[in-house]
Amino acid sequence: MATLLLLAAIPEADPALAATELRCPPSLTVQAQPEAPGGWSPYPAKDLHSFAGITLIEGDRASQMVSDAPASLAPDREVKRGRSLVQAWEFAGARREPVFLLCRYRNTRATLAIDLPREIRRCTLTLETDLRGAVVEEPKNAPQLACR
Repeated sequence: MATLLLLAAIPEADPALAATELRCPPSLTVQAQPEAPGGWSPYPAKDLHSFAGITLIEGDRASQMVSDAPASLAPDREVKRGRSLVQAWEFAGARREPVFLLCRYRNTRATLAIDLPREIRRCTLTLETDLRGAVVEEPKNAPQLACR
């Protein structure tokens, strides 16, 4: 079963900084409960889904998660590096609204969310691209996320 969120501690780093580093779990286990039509018997299963990416959303998590159009934040910067696209979100200064991190997984609408601590100043996501620079749908390497 997937853990809710990994808080990584880096021994050489400032303890306050290490305590606020966020990373999405590499996979998510989802309990699938089929709805069976009359005469059929449903058999539930657990499905494992790999990390696909993130969405950063501004506002109250409870109201944003039920909204048809949550207030997602576009990256402040995107840089292509070889076969990668690096997206960066910057959070300089005080935030007027809370921001939360939504971890997305392949082939499921199930997600994990956590409020972004106010100490977090930057999130970067590195995605694999093809030769034309398009993001690969089924990459060989999982996306790399770091929020510090």
